[in-house]
Amino acid sequence: MSQMKLKETKKKAGRRGNNEGSVYQRKSDGLWCGSVTTGYKTDGKPIRKTIYGKTRQEVAKKVAAKSGEVFEKGYTNESAREERNFQILMQEWFDLFNAPNIASVTEFSRRNMLNNHIFKAFGMLDIQHVTLERLQRFFNSKIKAGTAADSVHKMKDMLKLFFKYAVRKKYIQENPMDDVVIKCRVEYSEKGSGKKKALREEIREQVFAGIASNPIFKPKVLVFSFTGLRPQELLALEWRHVDFNRKSLTIEQAVNREYDFDDMGNVTAKREIVGETKTPSGVRKIISPDVVFNALREWQAYCKEHNIVSRFVFPSTKTGEKLTYSGLRSSLERFIKRHGLEAENICWYTFRHTFASMNMEEEVHARIVADMMGHKKASLVYDIYSHVTDGSVYEKTARTLDGVSKRYSF
Repeated sequence: MSQMKLKETKKKAGRRGNNEGSVYQRKSDGLWCGSVTTGYKTDGKPIRKTIYGKTRQEVAKKVAAKSGEVFEKGYTNESAREERNFQILMQEWFDLFNAPNIASVTEFSRRNMLNNHIFKAFGMLDIQHVTLERLQRFFNSKIKAGTAADSVHKMKDMLKLFFKYAVRKKYIQENPMDDVVIKCRVEYSEKGSGKKKALREEIREQVFAGIASNPIFKPKVLVFSFTGLRPQELLALEWRHVDFNRKSLTIEQAVNREYDFDDMGNVTAKREIVGETKTPSGVRKIISPDVVFNALREWQAYCKEHNIVSRFVFPSTKTGEKLTYSGLRSSLERFIKRHGLEAENICWYTFRHTFASMNMEEEVHARIVADMMGHKKASLVYDIYSHVTDGSVYEKTARTLDGVSKRYSF
């Protein structure tokens, strides 16, 4: 009878209570141990956390707490490759979910952003070590170094998307980018590189005077400045898009850069093709002023006189084929150097910005300017171009209000 009671007592001592998990006493030293499954590796094998204590009750309590934590936060899904290396995981995310859904030229710029900025800062770290504090220091250093505001915000957007994915995959518990703080885009842009987005009035006069005797360069500058076309739209413009009778230009295509990449993300080939406009709202018809069509008529006569035959409005004058980005850029660089305008930071987009600036100075409604420029939202015109106008706009507004005030007695 006493032997039966002894066996029953031993049996009860080995029985585990609710939420205790696997609790057992180690024979070697009598220490009590417990284990909890906290997640699974990519090969399907469980990840177990072992807990130790001097008594079963102590271990059972720790196991129950850990089980509750796992229940609340979910299982951990660990990468079996190089201990969840940040660069490997972000590269995989980019290749699978980001690159297939963006244009080739955008993919090229984002790969450069990853390799030249993000991976240099965090590439060797475990993803869990890429903390809020490290990320904030990274962005603070970029702003202090004068990195372009658009680039900083694009890095922020890309990292936020990646960490959102990492949370879903349970590589990490929370998105550290949620609390990263970066200065306002417009404020930061004005304090950044100092590049002027539009030609100042006195520089406009200098540029327009400089092109007067240049029959090849003149029509490009005038079309840019008085239509607001993007450079890629100008390069793809064909004579069939020009309606001299109605004085309109139809924008329905653009020159796009395409890149091929190898498995490591390196560029293996690049080319320029005529394809779709930058955005659907880029497809539009522009009613243009006489200055544009007078310049195009002069250019058409010049092409005929010099036997330049092409379907493109502004082809290479040597081959008649589509003009390249580098050819367009080189012609502008020569003009800038010839006229001593290096300090003005002029690029072809400067003339697009100048178009917006001149319209706003003349109080053309932002919605109309946005439509002509191929922007979907009028707010983009306010956000991007409003700071390049001079004080005359505000003076005109004040005088207008003066006129309104005279209707009333005060």
